[in-house]
Amino acid sequence: MSDHTRKWKPGSAAESTLGALENFSTIARFQRAEPIYRNGEAAEYWYRILAGAGRKCALTYDGTRQIVDFLRPGDLFGYDAHDTHSFSVEALVSGTVVARYCRLKAEKLADSDPLIARRVRELAFESVGRVQARMLILGRSTALGRVGSFLLETADRFTSESGSPVALPMSRYDIADYLSMAVETVSRALTILRERGIIQFEGVRCVRICDRDSLKKANEATGIESVTRPVPIGDHTTLGPGSIPDRPSR
Repeated sequence: MSDHTRKWKPGSAAESTLGALENFSTIARFQRAEPIYRNGEAAEYWYRILAGAGRKCALTYDGTRQIVDFLRPGDLFGYDAHDTHSFSVEALVSGTVVARYCRLKAEKLADSDPLIARRVRELAFESVGRVQARMLILGRSTALGRVGSFLLETADRFTSESGSPVALPMSRYDIADYLSMAVETVSRALTILRERGIIQFEGVRCVRICDRDSLKKANEATGIESVTRPVPIGDHTTLGPGSIPDRPSR
């Protein structure tokens, strides 16, 4: 038995909208950058974030990492159309807790229980919605537009109250790989937004949106017009006061 298999222990979420699906769930805890599953592994399970956060990513042919989704508590993932996973999913923060459900059992239960089937569909639709939102973000013509749209999306997903500080579980390298930009371009865009009073840093990876309307109009702003992709090695620009360079796992 592999260490990856041994990690999963019987258990169920204390609070869940998936009902009887939790009866055969297993639970595991992951450290930062630890894989929950890898690209090419058999897609035998569905997964759900219970605590912490995750990132869904893949490596391109030239070795560049591309992040396609950030996962928060409650998100269901791993339901690939094929027999193997097309992406890898890693924990974003240490202590990330994940529930795992046998795919065949889950599908049979969903076939027999309309309420569970409905909830699974809702979670799947949310995933599709995130993909569509990311396509719109990548369609922004400026770096300010992409970073501004990302901050709005993250604020809506990771905070429960409007105007509250946004604790970003992802590093600036993660943001760059999500937005298909160079990390220093992300840092410059954040600095411009801070200097204009649109956002405010409140600690390491913690941002407050001070002017939401201006952030929505960031795509029309000037200052950083080019959107470049290469991530230079040895870059030490920071996301906020006191942040430590966080190199991506390759």
